[in-house]
Amino acid sequence: MAEPSSAAADAEATEAPAEEAEKHVHEPFSVKVWSLVQDARATNGLRHNDHLRYRQYCARKLRRLYVVLRFKHGKGRFKQVAFPEDFSDVRWIFVPLVQSERAWAFGVQLKADNATAATFNARFRHRSIQRFAKAVAYAKQLEAVCKVHCDQRTQLECEAYTAFLEGTWSLEKEVWSEAKTKLLRCKKLAEHLALAAEPAEAALFRNQLIQDIGPMLRECRYNLGEAEDGDDDSSKKVASDGKSVKAAAGGLSYRGCDISVPSDKIATKLRKCLEMAKALQAESEAEETLSAEVGEKYGELSVEFGDALKDIHAQLIAAGADGDSETADWRTTEAFTREISTCINIERNLLLLRNHLAKLDDIEDATTSEARRMCRPEEGMRFCDLLKEDFQSLSQLPETSESLEATLSTLTKAVLDYRCLYLALCHTSMGKMLEAAALLEMLGARLEEVAADVKDAPEPVGRLQQLFQQLREQLPSRVSSWRCRVLVQLVKASRKEKSADTEVVGSGLLSNQKPKQDALAAFPPKFRDIPCKPLLFDLAFPLIEAPDIESLLPKRKADGQKKGAAAAVAGALGKVAGGLGGRLGGLFGRK
Repeated sequence: MAEPSSAAADAEATEAPAEEAEKHVHEPFSVKVWSLVQDARATNGLRHNDHLRYRQYCARKLRRLYVVLRFKHGKGRFKQVAFPEDFSDVRWIFVPLVQSERAWAFGVQLKADNATAATFNARFRHRSIQRFAKAVAYAKQLEAVCKVHCDQRTQLECEAYTAFLEGTWSLEKEVWSEAKTKLLRCKKLAEHLALAAEPAEAALFRNQLIQDIGPMLRECRYNLGEAEDGDDDSSKKVASDGKSVKAAAGGLSYRGCDISVPSDKIATKLRKCLEMAKALQAESEAEETLSAEVGEKYGELSVEFGDALKDIHAQLIAAGADGDSETADWRTTEAFTREISTCINIERNLLLLRNHLAKLDDIEDATTSEARRMCRPEEGMRFCDLLKEDFQSLSQLPETSESLEATLSTLTKAVLDYRCLYLALCHTSMGKMLEAAALLEMLGARLEEVAADVKDAPEPVGRLQQLFQQLREQLPSRVSSWRCRVLVQLVKASRKEKSADTEVVGSGLLSNQKPKQDALAAFPPKFRDIPCKPLLFDLAFPLIEAPDIESLLPKRKADGQKKGAAAAVAGALGKVAGGLGGRLGGLFGRK
């Protein structure tokens, strides 16, 4: 009898690894938690602070998830069903997320209703704290599920989401120290995710999440008796740690700080990108205009830098948000790579702008169709907008000094001046000469202002200064020439109008009318007084009692007697008619 039992034990032992192998057969899910949450909030009521509408949306969304996932809790009587541990559908991740959002929205709704009520309701406050606690419980469940089924980035986002809800819950309970700890943790994770994200997602973390945490942190510091400017952020600590790193990547430096790349593969890729950038810059300097071949090389170089940034972001996520030396090295490397990539994009857009200006200088009249085919002012405006965005991204990088900030602001001002020129040319091409003349006059007055002296910035921003210097020197001549052309067009148009008026007057069509006044007028018109109907508020009129004049009015008894007699006659006639109708009906057989 021992042999069958041993065989059964062996069979169970072989089935157990097979069952374990069937678990987690899917790839790790990648869920952008904060993007989904912000989109749902913005499109379902929270743009207008309507938390009731958002809570109702979460309830409907949760019901749809229950139906599609067949996650029912009994029919009729409620019966709790356990959340599955193993699944291959990413929509299971949304169940605890939507539950947490619904509880959070209910808590904020109760808090807002209590704030706007005439009297404070302690029951509302207690209920809101309970809902915040429920939201934290669902967020912890979401974090535990994501640790098993999701990638590293999703786990960091869920950790930041849980820390934010825990900070909100502690803030409502007035546990200031715990709330401050949780909110600082959320801010640290948000800044780490912003570094390792695309520009659109990075703006989401910086502009929304970190800004929402700021007032809550100030409230905690105020109640704890701390200074308002107390900076507990770890970004400066990481930056200070990065300054002491020895150069281990072939002499690479970022704004005066030597950097060390922890990965040899990524260090080799960065060196390759830098060599390609130097060769391309030398080739572009040899040519006066940007050829199509050089433009394609700039595109290939941008793709190489984009691949390097993706690898760095993956390593940055894997390193975690804690401020150790490896995380500091990856942050410095990411900032260095992003600065070089952004400067390459700026250089390419500058060369394209220079080519566009060369075409623009060959045009005499911007209103013709041939001029529109040769050079479109809208393209120049697009180049200026791209340059402005790139300069803003450079100023947001860490270790940006005041001198470098002044240099970037000066270059941004030059870009805006060229954008104003192109805007005036757009008005000119559409025949709006007055608007174009006003813009060119404003731009000419702005160029006459003496610019502040700016020191030479280190590379790679220093190279951009040299490229901008030639464009800034050519801008006043371009503005003055186009201003003269627009004024000539205005004079021609005014002469045509005067000649047309004289022809009409000579033909006698306007002989009975008043002579036409000058077409030119001051804009905007001056302020003048206009008659206005006064507003009278008689406060004593409602308090005046009307006099009783019943005694002064004559009494009309005759009229009353006549009305009574007429009513009596009408009643008698009605009775007679009713009797006759009943008898006639009986004769004809009506029952």
